[in-house]
Amino acid sequence: MELRTFSINAMLADMEPLLRRLAGDSLDLAYIQAAGLWPVQLPPGKLEETFLALVVDACELPGPGVLRIETRNVSCPDGLPAGDYVMLSVTDTNRSVSDAVRRAIRGRGRREGLGLRLAYEIAEQFGGLVDLTADSTGGTTVRIVLPRADAAVPLRELAEAAELPTGTETILLVEDEKSLMSVAGRLLSRLGYSVLTASSAEAALRQLDEYQGPLHLLLTDLVLPGKDGLTLAAAVRKRRPDVRVLLMSGYSPESLGLGPPGERPPLLEKPFTLEGLAGAVRAALA
Repeated sequence: MELRTFSINAMLADMEPLLRRLAGDSLDLAYIQAAGLWPVQLPPGKLEETFLALVVDACELPGPGVLRIETRNVSCPDGLPAGDYVMLSVTDTNRSVSDAVRRAIRGRGRREGLGLRLAYEIAEQFGGLVDLTADSTGGTTVRIVLPRADAAVPLRELAEAAELPTGTETILLVEDEKSLMSVAGRLLSRLGYSVLTASSAEAALRQLDEYQGPLHLLLTDLVLPGKDGLTLAAAVRKRRPDVRVLLMSGYSPESLGLGPPGERPPLLEKPFTLEGLAGAVRAALA
């Protein structure tokens, strides 16, 4: 398993422009970040995916609120072996603990409450813990505590967040997992794109036949119920020859037998980072 050593503060800096687009006018973001934060070591994109899902969970709730994001160095926390750890906490003032737990339990098998469930998975897999508590304001605080990485490993420095590439084109997003469709659709919309969504190849073709406007990109998972993503891409290109195609998959191109890049549409491997999604879409449309 590939691991990356990085600063959570640096991760948050890179994600901030997109998070503010996601939050819009109804959700305020407040940051409390520890100076000299210790590094953590995780697979690329794993913590980004978890944190983003927590933010999307908060954005799905009605009404205004505040999302408070805090980082801290922690030594010998309760429930873990003695040692140094790093804490990332997300406090949602617009959701009670019971609401958060209910969403997570209800989501088993239906992909709701994804952020909280991913937090438990990442903590269990990498020697940390998650706790869910009532905030003094009546909201919910999710704390993710992870082991400190070896400080001798080169640490990515906190840098000023780069602006993510945006666009105004229309994208047909095809993904059978509702939570992933919701997250990707929100991100693309906040990046400026118009987004059509479908959960299968058949639904995508029906929508395409009904939609009379311009379509610039098909962004589809490779594994779909019924027809696969490559078959769908061929059918879409037959109807709209100028449409660009970007595939998504949790498998590498080699394991899928897709051939070299020049012989197939570009592939965005899951899980992808925020920058990866924005960059891959922009490159496919270029």
